Amino acid sequence: MTPFKVGDRVERIGALVPDWMKYGVITKVIPDKHGIEWATQYEVQFGLQLNGTCYQNELRLVKKAP
Repeated sequence: MTPFKVGDRVERIGALVPDWMKYGVITKVIPDKHGIEWATQYEVQFGLQLNGTCYQNELRLVKKAP
């Protein structure tokens, strides 16, 4: 089972991530064709008109406020 689902708010991690691609929402889950969980890709919407595709290890779930 993938750790993220459509609608989850995520943070893109890494030292070279630009500010405008730091936080987004998962819009599509793209499973690996061989069933490798860590190779699952996610389409993420950053802002209004910027989409990107990231691997599972490039993302971290943003905790929701209680």
